[in-house]
Amino acid sequence: MNITKIAAFHLPEHISSAEYDDFMSKVAPQRRDRISKFKFVEDAYRSLFGEALVRAVLCKDYGYTNADIHFEHNEYGKPRVAGDSDFSFNISHSGCWVMMIWGQGVLGIDVEQIKPIDLSIARRFFSMEETDALMQKDDGEKIDYFYTLWTLKESYIKAAGKGLSIPLDSFSIVDNGAGTFELKPDKESVRFYTFELEHGYKAAACTEGYEKNERSPSISYVTMDDLQQWIR
Repeated sequence: MNITKIAAFHLPEHISSAEYDDFMSKVAPQRRDRISKFKFVEDAYRSLFGEALVRAVLCKDYGYTNADIHFEHNEYGKPRVAGDSDFSFNISHSGCWVMMIWGQGVLGIDVEQIKPIDLSIARRFFSMEETDALMQKDDGEKIDYFYTLWTLKESYIKAAGKGLSIPLDSFSIVDNGAGTFELKPDKESVRFYTFELEHGYKAAACTEGYEKNERSPSISYVTMDDLQQWIR
């Protein structure tokens, strides 16, 4: 049976120059070049530890050595591990969190830091059905539900691997009344999961649809020490 796993890494507020240089030496040259162009250290950390988390998982769970890990991208820019068609993964980061989902098949994940937002933008990015469901919520629930929908939609877009060539208002994700969500139109069989890492954050994942009684993937929390030990 295919087992899907999710990991979350809480970004440090600061790392030493030696630790930073050590992690930089372990990621791809293209990643280092991208990181060097960031203006804010928080953006550099998110990009750096996003790739470091993937490399750590591949070394720890799949027997890779770091030097043997190479990435390629599909025509829409979604990354994959070169030469390993059985391994699927997706990364998301926001605020102080980096998340990874991995396993086989179609997988997507999104995490968002909840910030005040003008809810009128829902009409630009959500379907009519989703917007109506949002506006029917009590005022105190609207921001929370907005981010629930946003992360769910992003997780589906990322799982599909076609970027914004799929318009966000071309599909709906609806609450089925049982605490789970469904895709409309149901052109493909996918399952959705929602998570709260801590107050102020929302996360969601999308996977291929399997048995209805399949358990929601649990989140494992990864530390700096874990990354340093696993990447070899």
